[in-house]
Amino acid sequence: MRNKLIIIVAIFAFATGANAQNADEAKNVIRLCREKCHSIKGGHYEVEEQTKYMTEKDTMTLLLSCDYKKVPEDTVFGKLFATITKWTDDMSGIEIYTGKEYILYFNNEATVMSCNKWTDQIISRRHNVRFYDVLTEPNASPMPSDKTLDDTLTTYSLTETTLDDKPCYKADYVRTKFDPDVFGMQRLRLYVQIWIDKQTYMPLQLTSVIDIKEGEDTLCQYKQYKLLAFDSTINESRFTLDAIPAGATMMDYVPYVPPTPLEENTQAPEWTFPTLKGDSISLADLRGKVVLVDFFYKGCAPCGAAMPVLQRLHEKYKDQGVVVIGIDPIDDPVKDNMADFLAKRGIDYTVVFSSRNLPQEYHVIGYPTLFFINEKGKIEKIHEGFSQTMEQELEEQIQKMLKK
Repeated sequence: MRNKLIIIVAIFAFATGANAQNADEAKNVIRLCREKCHSIKGGHYEVEEQTKYMTEKDTMTLLLSCDYKKVPEDTVFGKLFATITKWTDDMSGIEIYTGKEYILYFNNEATVMSCNKWTDQIISRRHNVRFYDVLTEPNASPMPSDKTLDDTLTTYSLTETTLDDKPCYKADYVRTKFDPDVFGMQRLRLYVQIWIDKQTYMPLQLTSVIDIKEGEDTLCQYKQYKLLAFDSTINESRFTLDAIPAGATMMDYVPYVPPTPLEENTQAPEWTFPTLKGDSISLADLRGKVVLVDFFYKGCAPCGAAMPVLQRLHEKYKDQGVVVIGIDPIDDPVKDNMADFLAKRGIDYTVVFSSRNLPQEYHVIGYPTLFFINEKGKIEKIHEGFSQTMEQELEEQIQKMLKK
């Protein structure tokens, strides 16, 4: 019996050591891949991107074609680039950064933003520009940083395989423990796979899956990048105004001026819209009550964080003449399965689905935006965005209006 126990312990120790060795090999391959990406100063790549956002059912596929040159001293993008994003056969856009201008080309119109004049506005748009980040960014997610590689909560493994007949390593890493998200979402698992060319250590494909829990709903967000072509030759002519397609209408950038918020004590715009129950409700039906209207949509994380707050206020004050109404101007109640979405979050206050014009009538510029409407149909208070103090602020306003 003692000999059997010794054998079992030895096998376990061997397996544990083998797992640790495999994890170290995975980390080493990832480091070599990252070093390879950092060593490339620029070139041309073509990438297929597939994305499924957490609140969507369908996967979106697009093609990225990009010329770039790393310029570490550049404080706006850190690189010059000309990138083409192709959504469909007949729909694409071009973004160019010359170091002096940022140009957005779409539908045969080119909007030019001068860095001398619009630096802050350009920087605020950086997150919207799509790249194959592992090639263009110094520290690109989901490629793990040294800190992540040393994180004991993340497990790594390495296998040898092929991708499109190319011998490659497949490095996987998984993490299952996270702090709660700022918007109340709980990340359950992050699973990343990186296919790395065995000869060049180029990242041929990256897949990232994150499982998230929001209320009683489990969501999944998926993204995959596949490198279709790469050439390290840098074409400087691509980073100039001459790269704008011939015949384009050139326009100087004109900043967006948000509408002036509706003034308090003005009459709220009237509306009548359908509910999920098959009936309809209008603002006029609610005269004599305190109405809290919430403009939201399904894919908005701050909106999702606000919904439990509104549900608690609905339950607490529904018998005191307070009506909470959610207005969704974005989602389709059937195609976007809104009944299931709301049920999994325990939402039973009334939700209506409006035209996309209604937010304009209410001068909504961000989500969520909430309007307190008094018993005469006039706006008493506007609350924008989500914060940790939101519930207290909304409740204080409700109590104030009930005392009148």
